[in-house]
Amino acid sequence: MSPTKQYTIAVIEDEKMLLKYMVSSLSTEPAFHLVSALNGEEGECLIIEEKPDLVFLDIIMPKKNGFEVLEAIKKNPATKDIPIVVLSNLGQEKDIKLAKELGALDYLIKVDLEISDLVKKAYSYLPKR
Repeated sequence: MSPTKQYTIAVIEDEKMLLKYMVSSLSTEPAFHLVSALNGEEGECLIIEEKPDLVFLDIIMPKKNGFEVLEAIKKNPATKDIPIVVLSNLGQEKDIKLAKELGALDYLIKVDLEISDLVKKAYSYLPKR
């Protein structure tokens, strides 16, 4: 029996092992449909095409960094309301401030995050239906 609510979650992360681990952790939740990208350029296209309910976005990535993706998505009328949570190892105040100014819903430091808490975190960020 499929769940009544299906949420699409995009994970944009260039570290293959971390991406695999995050997607694997989130996919344990039947209500989540996962899509992913390995660089910022692919990630931006993915967000525009899929219009996910939530995005987990890395900052340091090839082709386009997370700040550039965040800015582009928030300027696009079709995607501006999609909640984006930055997941990065950049923990400096200026990076956190910039991400939030560009429209990030939250900013999580990877080393402080338990992957097992990702499902709970995802639900807390998802728009209520």
